[in-house]
Amino acid sequence: MNLGKSTIQIQIPGCNWFRTVEQENYESLHQGVPASLLEVQILNIKDTVGNDIQHLTDYFQGDQPVLKTINLLNTQTEEDALTQSVAIDQSRNENTGIEKEEPASLVSLEDSRKSSELVRFQYDGILTMTVSLLSENLLSCSNYTKDVNADSFYVVAYMKVVQIRIDLKYEIVKDEVYCDKVDTKEHKLQIESNLGMDRNAGFPEFYEKLEGDSKDYISECSTIGVDSNTPPTGPCIEPIEHDKQGNNAGLDVFLAAGRPNISPEYTKNVIIKVIGGTTNVQHRSDFFIEGLFSKGPGNSFALPSHKPIMILRDPPGEPYLLQLQQ
Repeated sequence: MNLGKSTIQIQIPGCNWFRTVEQENYESLHQGVPASLLEVQILNIKDTVGNDIQHLTDYFQGDQPVLKTINLLNTQTEEDALTQSVAIDQSRNENTGIEKEEPASLVSLEDSRKSSELVRFQYDGILTMTVSLLSENLLSCSNYTKDVNADSFYVVAYMKVVQIRIDLKYEIVKDEVYCDKVDTKEHKLQIESNLGMDRNAGFPEFYEKLEGDSKDYISECSTIGVDSNTPPTGPCIEPIEHDKQGNNAGLDVFLAAGRPNISPEYTKNVIIKVIGGTTNVQHRSDFFIEGLFSKGPGNSFALPSHKPIMILRDPPGEPYLLQLQQ
């Protein structure tokens, strides 16, 4: 996407000679510059209506302007040699009368021009993260204030698997230009979850009663262990994925909710971080788990399905009924 127009300065180091040009496309050919060692810098970048894109200008023209050097001293000699090679290939094609594919020397000429004459300025942008859950995983909630340290808040059911979608993209111009491709060699995702495990009383007994893959699901990516004999699995380090077109960077994560948290703030959380490079991007999702709190065999009971009645007597008066609401 074309951001607008950039003003570029080309200068011979140590000399008063310089040239200022405007470039509307991300790549342009500037002719009439001397065959010399040149310094190139971006003076400013303006949008399509002429307003300065300040954060991009500041990036390239900060306290220390970003300077790129290009050596054009030998460019003409190299191009003359390659041009001669192309002419020989074309002559051979004409003499044989057989059509051939584009001569290798012609391809080499174009590659040589790009490598020797191209100056690249790059602004990666600000890496951002968005975390969301499938609507089918969510329960409704009212009259609950999200913790100020949490980036998102969800209500999920006890012992249910939730699908968390993580989307990553670079913000080039806020609300306008984004790039959803991320370097998978440099960056990975770290997921730390206490959605399934907890430190409240009776957890080892509860954990031992689980069957099948349930133990693996609720212990996934957790920093909480069962006991001294069963340490935590630790945070998960996962690769970032793209779609078939190489876009939509992110990851789908499946985690299971364990028991409700009976301690203030009564929530559990999942912390997701982007690791690698110099970036510092993370997202904390808080979860309120709705359902049973089981302490294991013989130490728990289901919440009653009826409204309990308690009879209080205060002699010598008449007895009265106190009805407790769930």
